[in-house]
Amino acid sequence: MDLPQVSRRTLLQGALGAGALSALAACGGGSSSGKSSGNKTLVYADSDTPPSFDTDTGGAVDTGESIVANCYAGDVFGFNKVSGPNGVQIADMLAKGVKGGIAMGFAESVDVSDDLRTYTVHLRSGVKSALGNTLTADDVVWSYQRSLALKQTGAFMTNAMGITDPSQITKLDASTVRFSLPSPSPIFLKVNAAKLYAGLFDSVAAKAHATADDPWARNWLSQNTAGFGPYTVKSMQKGRFVNLEANPNYFKGAPAYSKVVWNAVPTSANRMALLQGNDADIAVKLTPPQLKQAQAAKLKVTSYQANQIKSMQLNTKYGPLGDYRVRQAIAYAMPYEDILSSVYLGTATAVRSPLPSSYPGYTDEYWSYSTNMDKARALLRDAGVSGFKLTLSYETTNYDDPLIAPIVKAALGDLGITVELEGLPQATFSEKLYSRKGQAYLVTNWPFVADPGYALGVYWKSTAFNNVGAWSNAEFDKLVDQMLVEAADERRYALAKTAQEIYMREQPWILLANPGWHVAHSAGVSGLTWYPNNGVRFEDIKPA
Repeated sequence: MDLPQVSRRTLLQGALGAGALSALAACGGGSSSGKSSGNKTLVYADSDTPPSFDTDTGGAVDTGESIVANCYAGDVFGFNKVSGPNGVQIADMLAKGVKGGIAMGFAESVDVSDDLRTYTVHLRSGVKSALGNTLTADDVVWSYQRSLALKQTGAFMTNAMGITDPSQITKLDASTVRFSLPSPSPIFLKVNAAKLYAGLFDSVAAKAHATADDPWARNWLSQNTAGFGPYTVKSMQKGRFVNLEANPNYFKGAPAYSKVVWNAVPTSANRMALLQGNDADIAVKLTPPQLKQAQAAKLKVTSYQANQIKSMQLNTKYGPLGDYRVRQAIAYAMPYEDILSSVYLGTATAVRSPLPSSYPGYTDEYWSYSTNMDKARALLRDAGVSGFKLTLSYETTNYDDPLIAPIVKAALGDLGITVELEGLPQATFSEKLYSRKGQAYLVTNWPFVADPGYALGVYWKSTAFNNVGAWSNAEFDKLVDQMLVEAADERRYALAKTAQEIYMREQPWILLANPGWHVAHSAGVSGLTWYPNNGVRFEDIKPA
């Protein structure tokens, strides 16, 4: 249910008051040794609240990633910030070299062996969680053991770092952890810096809520945060709000805003209205017309081309979709230019490869799928398919999916494919997507790490958790594995070129557009920074 048009005072009183009375308590207690952060409150409007605060107990949901970024600050390491196009601050994820662009984060330093197989991390002293517990090597070891045990997205990212077994993680002393890898890993630090699945947990707090049936405290961590990052969740009500407060013990000092009220506002028009009425400081997921409206109203819009891929993901185990010629036919039938112009109004860019165009190793050499209905029909004839039914599922809270879905339906209808549209709320859509029970889905993805081995493997390696379409190609898998351990850039990029050629022939996902990162905000806030998860990190925000 959308929020009514109310004043900022009423909005804040409602969220904070209801949270104190009825929301789930999260991470209270602990000693307070950090600096006072004043009483400034930032109001943030998103389409929904996270379905869970534990991103490693389910699929990839952007709201969950934002909680991990803000309450856990990711993993041990982070990214430095640099000035990007038009002066927009961005994470320095494109810097070359093993340590290129890496901020030490919770580490004082890291020693890297010459063969890139041993990473020894020396933790900062005196780092405390919002609960008052001090960061130690035990927290790092437990957090990685948890990811490996749960075998979900966190395990994929851990595997991408070269870690597949808990024995590879050794506590040398209370503040030193050694990661021993069987093969070289040139992207170990970059993957860690982007690791928003799991988080670096306060293991003392988490283990206090573990049980024999739930040894990794999945239930408790789904409703509470236990991190060392700049914020902690104090209260929430699913589908309505999340209240965050600054971690009083944060090692970097107090952020500019001591409180953040995250309001769930499903309709983008209402998010825009709150921003225009000064009842929100930041609004995300606005439509292109609303972005233009915000600029006309003298509000600010911070944008970056980003690393996003809007696609139609196909379940290759569903009937005719198992034939790559059918998937190619669907790709040729897509009205790409219509989607870019009528849905995104010039705010998006074309996608011509499964790798984002800014990532090293990218090539559009194998793109051949400009709209061609004659070729699409010929491919269906070659596959012996005259038509079939297809259910296309999408998330209703995304502004673009309800607009793209009928365009896809009409285009495939011209091929004799009868498309049934199924719009779902975020939590229901995510459950269906990761249960692999659907036939086709509209999804926006963003590979966190600017490396071809990671970016191609995270969605399309046959064993990847995010490979929701169950596409499998042995040669592609082998190329990904080789890229992840290849230290020489040029060799890695050559492997990536071959992998992209395979992908473009097979078409497991139909690549539609890169919507870009666009955040509307009042002129009273500044400091917005783009990170590879395309979220907003409240720690960066300051009064203008």
